[in-house]
Amino acid sequence: MKTLVIGTILSFIIGSCDIYNLIKIQGSYMTLDFTTGFAIFFIFFITLFNYLSKKILKKWAFTSEELIIIYIMMIVSCSIPTMGLTLYLIPLIAGVKYYSNPQNEWDTLLLPHIKKNLILQDENVITWFFEGIPKGEKIPWECWIKPLSLWIFLILCIYLAMIFIMVILHKQWSENEKLNYPMTKAPIELINYKNNNVFENGFFWFGFLIPFILGLINGLHSYFPSFPYIILAKGIPIFRRTLWLEFRISFPMVGFTYFVNLPLSFSLWFFCLLTTIEQGFFNVTGFSIEEFLPYNSDRPLLGWQSLGSLIVIVLYGLWISRKDLINIMKEEGENDIISPKIAFWGLIFSLIFIYVWLLYSGISFLPAILFIFFAFLIYIGITRVICEGGLAATRAPVISPVIVNSFLGSNRLGYSNLAGLGLTFVYCSDVRTFVMASVANGLKMAEQIKKKKKIVFFAIIISIIITIFSSIWTTILLSYKYGGINANQWFFVNGPQYPLRYIADKIKNPKGPDWQYIGFTGIGAFFTIFLFIMRMKFLNFPLHPLGFAFSTVMLTNALWFSIFISWLIKVMILRYGGVKIYEKFKDLFIGFIIGQFVINGLFLIVDLITGKTGNILFWA
Repeated sequence: MKTLVIGTILSFIIGSCDIYNLIKIQGSYMTLDFTTGFAIFFIFFITLFNYLSKKILKKWAFTSEELIIIYIMMIVSCSIPTMGLTLYLIPLIAGVKYYSNPQNEWDTLLLPHIKKNLILQDENVITWFFEGIPKGEKIPWECWIKPLSLWIFLILCIYLAMIFIMVILHKQWSENEKLNYPMTKAPIELINYKNNNVFENGFFWFGFLIPFILGLINGLHSYFPSFPYIILAKGIPIFRRTLWLEFRISFPMVGFTYFVNLPLSFSLWFFCLLTTIEQGFFNVTGFSIEEFLPYNSDRPLLGWQSLGSLIVIVLYGLWISRKDLINIMKEEGENDIISPKIAFWGLIFSLIFIYVWLLYSGISFLPAILFIFFAFLIYIGITRVICEGGLAATRAPVISPVIVNSFLGSNRLGYSNLAGLGLTFVYCSDVRTFVMASVANGLKMAEQIKKKKKIVFFAIIISIIITIFSSIWTTILLSYKYGGINANQWFFVNGPQYPLRYIADKIKNPKGPDWQYIGFTGIGAFFTIFLFIMRMKFLNFPLHPLGFAFSTVMLTNALWFSIFISWLIKVMILRYGGVKIYEKFKDLFIGFIIGQFVINGLFLIVDLITGKTGNILFWA
């Protein structure tokens, strides 16, 4: 009970405080990506308190199993407030009408085809949300009840489906394929400090202090401009200034990559540079497209190439493990958070409810089926690269509504389908974090729980419900108080208009299936099949298909240099020091991860006290 209470309180804090950060403080992002920065920040101080308590007051100390459950609740919570759900859902519900006008024609192209129950209708309620509520007026909570009740039902079905999928896949990934789960290494080391003595390890504190001190210097620069500022990201223009090659040092990414197998970490940066050359060739020869593609505007054709690779990776992985998965789904699952048999039927019913909801939103039979297929394929693919490649900042190469439109053609879909697909951007567009990935890492950590493992499922559900409530409540409250357009510009101004802009363009310029996109998808699929064949024929083949699948994503292009640094260090350590030296240095890289998020969180507290805004220390 103590564990669930602490986890619930921290989930509430994460859900509300990060919203407050992005609306009022506008400091470092702590829940934006799969890094789950707030969870790492809190677990550091909880385990440090635990370490001191065991020396002074043993009765106050948590067991390692209790700490694991608390951490699982926190990482699930981190996947919801920002890009995972809330700051895309709430501004879009209000923004459809707010940003529609005769000039962009959204009021005639989009509004008539969007279900009225799914968005706000009252003009004053909408205007006050973005511009602030007049004095003497009360926040119109009742106007939000109907649309939010419909949306939350859908979101809970999606989250349940994600949990059930991970329960079914976990044994295959963890035991049969032995994925490494790099993002679980740092919290496990903290939680199991009694065995590893991480708080008494000089390598850990040395690694901790490097990003901590650099962050401290850059944070102080915001308060005292004469103080030096240390630049950790540089770039150079290439291919006649049509591309930008970035050199960014991300200490958490260096830390995560240290625990990734060498072929995959090599492939992540190698294919990133290779596809950069490919895109550069397209740019200088004029082989490009003019169409606006959401979240894939810098390398549009190559995004489809990566999509083909991702499709092959996910479907091939499910196919070769089909017998094991069938056997797993027949098990009672005494050592699982819920029975795989229950997870299977739960998944079926969840998908049925999602499908019915999509039909209600205006999407017809075939597009809804295709949308669900590609959405969950992308969720599984991204979760795979997180669990195997530690790629803590990533997203889909092409998003599901765009895939459905490009494969079927906007001229066939019609207004109602396109409007319904526009609403799906809330939970499957800029998927830089989502519940499935957090659950996957959580299930790996839960392997250390010997008894009462079923409590983990209820802990996850509690965390989801509490975070949805706290983040939505805080978003609505603060937006009416301060005005949404005065908060983070992406989430309240640009983000809500992104899907509307894309869908309106498809309505105004309808066309059939895009065979160019389909062709590049095929190219990516065939090349990935080639990589799989080579890996089967040659044991030491250095190229990994997952590296190719995510090589064109903007976030990989930003982080390739950090991945390269970590890969190079690991190669040198293993070649000249061996496994013992590799094990000895792992606490150094764990320190890189922890130190960055601790200084980020501490400056958020300082900024809250002083009223400082815009003090961003770290992006990815």
